[in-house]
Amino acid sequence: MTEKEILVTGVVQGVGFRPFCAKLASSLGLGGSVINSSDGVVIVLRGTERSIDNYIKDLKDTKPDPADIHSITIISERETDGESPGPFVIGKSRRTERQRVLIPPDIGTCDRCLAEMRDPSNRRYRYPFINCTDCGPRFSIVSGLPYDRPKTTMSVFPMCDRCNGEYTDQENRRYHAQPNACADCGPSVWFQTEGEKTTPGEDGIDRCREYLKAGKVTAIKGLGGFHLACDPFEDEPVSTLRERKGRPDKPLAIMAENLESAREIALISEEEAALLTSSRRPIVLCDKKPGIVAESVAPGQNSIGIMLPYTPLHHLILEGMEALVMTSANPTDSPLISDNEEALSRLAHVADGFLMHNRDICMKVDDSLVALSGDRTVMLRRGRGYVPNPIDLSMSMPHILAAGAEMKSTFSLTQEGLIFPSQYLGDAKQMDTLEYYRQTLDHFTELYNIRPKALAYDAHPLYLSTQTALKALGEVERSMAVQHHHAHLAACLAEHDINDPTIGVIMDGTGYGSDGTIWGGEFLLGDWSGYRRLGHFMTAGLPGGDRSVLEPWRYSLSLLTEALGEKEAIKEVSRMWPERAEKAKIIVKTMKSSPLTSSCGRLFDGVSAILSGRDRVSYDGQAAMELEARASYTDEVPVDMDIWNDEDGVIMDWRPFIRWLVKEKPTLNQGGSAFHASLAKSISEICTKIAKDTGVKRVALSGGVWQNRMLLRQTVVRLEDKGLHVLTHRRLSPNDESVSVGQAAIAGWRWRI
Repeated sequence: MTEKEILVTGVVQGVGFRPFCAKLASSLGLGGSVINSSDGVVIVLRGTERSIDNYIKDLKDTKPDPADIHSITIISERETDGESPGPFVIGKSRRTERQRVLIPPDIGTCDRCLAEMRDPSNRRYRYPFINCTDCGPRFSIVSGLPYDRPKTTMSVFPMCDRCNGEYTDQENRRYHAQPNACADCGPSVWFQTEGEKTTPGEDGIDRCREYLKAGKVTAIKGLGGFHLACDPFEDEPVSTLRERKGRPDKPLAIMAENLESAREIALISEEEAALLTSSRRPIVLCDKKPGIVAESVAPGQNSIGIMLPYTPLHHLILEGMEALVMTSANPTDSPLISDNEEALSRLAHVADGFLMHNRDICMKVDDSLVALSGDRTVMLRRGRGYVPNPIDLSMSMPHILAAGAEMKSTFSLTQEGLIFPSQYLGDAKQMDTLEYYRQTLDHFTELYNIRPKALAYDAHPLYLSTQTALKALGEVERSMAVQHHHAHLAACLAEHDINDPTIGVIMDGTGYGSDGTIWGGEFLLGDWSGYRRLGHFMTAGLPGGDRSVLEPWRYSLSLLTEALGEKEAIKEVSRMWPERAEKAKIIVKTMKSSPLTSSCGRLFDGVSAILSGRDRVSYDGQAAMELEARASYTDEVPVDMDIWNDEDGVIMDWRPFIRWLVKEKPTLNQGGSAFHASLAKSISEICTKIAKDTGVKRVALSGGVWQNRMLLRQTVVRLEDKGLHVLTHRRLSPNDESVSVGQAAIAGWRWRI
C-alpha cells in the first residue's frame, strides 16, 4: 500500500475544497487526511498507486466551481504496512511562517440556498444569511488565515446543534462551511429610524420595503458595506437621494429583482446576461431602454449599470419590487461606509431609515463594475467578486509594496510569482481614503504574512499614496520610482504574463511625465525592464491645472488658441459662453505659463465642451462619458488628423479636427461620432508606423480613456485589420487602479537585475 502527501495551491480554501477532497477519497476507497495550511491544502492519501493517481487527476477535473488550482505537488511518498487504507478525515488547520494560500472573493448566493430560503418547510425559510460551501461571504469577513470560522467575523456566533451537525457531516453541503448559521444561532437583521425605533427580523425587512415603496431613501447594510436605495422609476426619490448625497450627475446603479426585470430596463446581450448571473455578480453597464427608469438615474447617458441580488437579504428586499437604485453609501469622494454606528452618524442626513444587521464587515469592498466592448470585457471598477484574486506571473519576486496612483487608488503586494492588487480604494487626496488605504494595507500584509523589502511608487513627487505607503513600511531595502505610463503598459503586460517589447498606447487624463510635463496621450515601446517614448498627442496649455477637470471650457480655450490663434479663440469662447469672455481674455494672456499636457482625457473634455456647450461638470470624466453616449447614435466619417515627427517622435496633431468643429459646427451626435472615429484612425496609423519602424507587432492599450467602449471597439478593429495583436485589460481596470500592478511587475524585474 502506498502513502503520498500532496500540496495543492491556489484558491482552495473557503470554496468547499476540503469536503470535496474527503468525498473524492471515499469514492475511490482511499484513507488519509486533508487540512488547510498556510501553504495551501495538504492531503495525505493511503491506498493503491492507481487509486491515488486517479484521485490527483479527478482533483483537477472535478474541483468545485469557485476553486482555482494553481499547482499540485507531491511532497513525499512511501510504502506502508497494512491491508486497509483506514478512514479519511479532515484535520485541524495549521499555520506556518510562509503564507501562500489564496482567499476566495465573496460569492453570490447559489440556487440551492435560494431554493431552501423560499421553501416554507425548510428550517432556513426566509433566513437572510443562508449560505453553504458554494456561496456566501468570504473576503469581506476574513480576519486571518488559515480560513476557519475563528478567523472570521462569524466567530461571535457559536453554531447551534443542528448547524454544527451540518458542519461536521461529511455528506452535508455545509460541511466545513465557515459562515454556516441559521435563525437560532446566526446574525440577525433589523430596521430602525432616527428615533431609534427598531423592527427586527422579517418585520424589519417588510418595514424597509414599505419605506422604499413610499419614495423614501433607505440605507441597507450589504456584504461589503452599505448601499443607499430608493425607487428608480420616479424622479423625486432619485433627486432627493442625489441632493442629500451631493452627487448631482454621476450615474447611479440599479439592482433588478431578476434577469427578466433587468431586461425590462435595459437591452441585455447573452454575454452580459452571463456576467450578471455569474457568481461574481458585478454591476454590468448595459444599453438602457428609454423612458423606463427616471432620467435622473443616469442623466445624459444611454447606458445604465445593472446588477442582480447577490445576498439572501437582497433577494428578500427585492421581492416584487422589480428594481431599486442601489448605490454605494459614502460621502462624496470618501470610502464606503461599513460600520453600523458610522452609518447612523454619517448618513443621518441622507437616509430616512436603516436596514442593519450584526454580522461585522472585516474588509469593506465596493461593487465591481464591468462592461463589454465587442468580445472584450472592460473592468471599470474592481471590487467585490474579483478581489483578492491575484495576477499570476512566471517571475518570482521578493515581497514588494507598490503604492499605486492617487485619484483611482489601489496598492499591490507581491509574493513569489503572485501580485495581489487591493480593491478600488478611492481618491487618495481625501483623508478618509488614506485611512482606508492604511487599514487595507495592514489587513493584506497580515493576511498573507508579507513584509515588503522594497517600495515601488509613482514618479510624481507629491502623491499622498506614496507618503502613506512610506509611513506604513518604515525602512525598506530599496525604493523605486516608476513613471506613470510605463506602469500602465507593464500592468497590461502583467495581466497577460508577457514581458516582450510591446507598443503601449497609454491614454488617460493625467500622469507625471519624465520631461516634467503632464502626459496622457502616449505611444511607448517597452516591457517590464524599461520603455521609450516614441510619440504623443500634441501638447497644449492646461489653464488652471486641476481646475480644468471640472471646468472643461478652460481646455477648450486652450485647444481653440492652438488651432485658431488667440483672437479667434476668444471670439469662439465668447460666442459659446458669453459670461466667460473676460475671463478668457485674461487666461489667454497667461497661457504660456500654464502646465503643458498631451492628455487624451483632457482632449475629450475640451472637444465635448465645444460640442455641447457644457462649461462645468460635477465629476471627472463626465464630459467624455456624455460625448460617448451621444456619439453612439451615429457613424460619422473620420476627420484626418495631422501626423508628423519632431524630436519626441511621432506627433498626433488634433488641430485639424478643432478647425473642422469651428467651421462645420456639427451637432453633438455628429461631432462626437466623428471625434471617436478620427481618434481611432489616427491611433491605428501611428501604431502601424511604429510597428513598421520597430518590427514589433503587439499593441497594449491602457489608461482610463480605454474605458470608453466606443473608442476601444473601433481602435481594436482598426489595429487588428492592420495585422497587429492587441492586448487589453480584462481582470484589471485600464484606469489608474491598474498602476500598482505595473509598478509591482517593474519593481520585481528591477530586483532581479
